[in-house]
Amino acid sequence: MASIVVLGWDSLVSNPGGLDLRDGVWHEDGPMLPVELSHVTPQRTLIPVLCRGAAPLRVLWAYLGTETVGEAVWGLSQAQGSKPENVGFLDLATDEHWCRSVDEHLPDIRAWAEGKNAAGERIDVVIWNDLRPNFEKKARRELSPENVLAYLKGLRPEFKERAREYLVNMPSQVRTAIIDAVREGWLESR
Repeated sequence: MASIVVLGWDSLVSNPGGLDLRDGVWHEDGPMLPVELSHVTPQRTLIPVLCRGAAPLRVLWAYLGTETVGEAVWGLSQAQGSKPENVGFLDLATDEHWCRSVDEHLPDIRAWAEGKNAAGERIDVVIWNDLRPNFEKKARRELSPENVLAYLKGLRPEFKERAREYLVNMPSQVRTAIIDAVREGWLESR
């Protein structure tokens, strides 16, 4: 049985849905990856995803209770309301991988997992949400704190409430310039 871990930096951490977490524990010492609030979902919610050019931040990780990469990918895609092709993975033994968003960071994910293994953990496979940034295309604005705030403030009430709930449930340690601006300029002003 492979020991599979999932990386998290969004509301999945506080609300894993049907994701099969082995022990329910999220560790705060994951790899440093470039994450930004830059993906608009079909429900108009703005979520953080891996984003080229974003400042790296320390993501969280948890062991999964699934036995195969296919089960893990399917489980994460279902928990995220996404498709399996929107889940990235890296198998440390075979070097098989899938990553569309920031493939240049695969060596960072590998080095982190190998370091954890050297320290006594057992990580064979790493998976993560691999949705691509699409804010500029969907919102027709450049990605910036001001434009993200304007986008959120302009949502219809039912979408605005869903977006607020999502952002409130994000881990507090996930901090970027845009996320901080949203927390201060939109969430706290309500």
